[in-house]
Amino acid sequence: MSSSCRTDSVEENFVRETKDVIEKQAVYAVQEYNKEKKSNLEFKRVVSSRQQEIPRILNITLEAKLGKDIKIYEAKLVKRGATFKLEAFKPVGEGSSGSGSLPGAMFFDIED
Repeated sequence: MSSSCRTDSVEENFVRETKDVIEKQAVYAVQEYNKEKKSNLEFKRVVSSRQQEIPRILNITLEAKLGKDIKIYEAKLVKRGATFKLEAFKPVGEGSSGSGSLPGAMFFDIED
């Protein structure tokens, strides 16, 4: 029984640490978007995330607020060395772009 409790505790800690890392990367994505676009988005919460191991890609769906409007955005981060770099940031389901993976979503590409 005690080993089960230790396993649960380790798993809970891993999940908590993973959530913290993903939230920090989501906040970073909003900050980078704000710098590049001279915007004033305010991070609200992570909606979901997906991670690919090779290459290290982290896709985060998040809520951000601009004024009184809260919208859903997708951020794509790529791990380079020890840090993640924001590759793309886009609003989800707005208008019609014809080329995004989601209807009306257009990637905002960050220059190197």
